[in-house]
Amino acid sequence: MRACSVGTFCNSEVGEKMALRFEASCPQGICPGWSVIVKGETSSSENDFEINFLTDSGDQIAFHFNPRFAEGTVICNSFLSSHWGQEERTDTFPLEANEPFQIEIYSDREHFQVFIDDSKIIQYRHRVKHFSGITKLQILNDINISAVEISRRDMYE
Repeated sequence: MRACSVGTFCNSEVGEKMALRFEASCPQGICPGWSVIVKGETSSSENDFEINFLTDSGDQIAFHFNPRFAEGTVICNSFLSSHWGQEERTDTFPLEANEPFQIEIYSDREHFQVFIDDSKIIQYRHRVKHFSGITKLQILNDINISAVEISRRDMYE
């Protein structure tokens, strides 16, 4: 079992108008084979939240998960070499404001697999191949978190 350092930060400002709600660091990397489960609820339908898997340098986002209530869609992307890549979207949007949910993001050798309340909503191909460099998890913005679990899972083939 790898050691991860976990911290919860509420009402801290990160950049412009981004409230850091949770951060965890796993120096040996959290991909592939790791599962992140976030339980919580949004505090309104007007603001979005995001879950980011960051590289150890902190300036690249290997995986950006961003449900957008106003659009009724989920945006996934990567921020690499100072640029956002091609967005991937899904029209499956099982989230509702002020309602509890569970999001699981599982990383296999090829993809991030995203489930909301046990229903798979998107599969996002890895754009960062140096898995050990993906060392940090961040959750930002309009979300009330009740639990975050980071655990090692058996690899699916």
